[in-house]
Amino acid sequence: MDIGESANLREVTYERYEFHSDENTVHTATLLTFVYEIPYFDACGVFPPLHIANQIFSSGTAGGGMSPGTEWKPFTISEDEYIALVEAVKRTPISEIKAHARFAFVPLKFNHAFDDILERKEWFSAVCQKHREAWHAELKKAKAMS
Repeated sequence: MDIGESANLREVTYERYEFHSDENTVHTATLLTFVYEIPYFDACGVFPPLHIANQIFSSGTAGGGMSPGTEWKPFTISEDEYIALVEAVKRTPISEIKAHARFAFVPLKFNHAFDDILERKEWFSAVCQKHREAWHAELKKAKAMS
């Protein structure tokens, strides 16, 4: 799959902002690109299960303060949309996404061992406890982290 084939995914309009800029930019992209635009959508490179993804999507904002951020009109996705999104993430080369999304450094992974954790903070903490070291090594290899 390439990014062009993700066109059947929902489109999201969002505002992207940087800490060191007064100029926010508005973008419209499919869910595939959008998830790579949300700061901390993943937990140390691990894609969230549907219930955690919907907690993020329904918040309407991520990041900001002293770091980049993204805002959008809150929404949730169905199980069918989630399945299509997961397939797009798995099948689309990261090189196809990098030009369109600021946090597309390395491909996201999946680890269903944590899917039974209901709250985002707890899920994030548990996943990163296991994956942080490997995630940082991948980011360094991709020159996305020093």
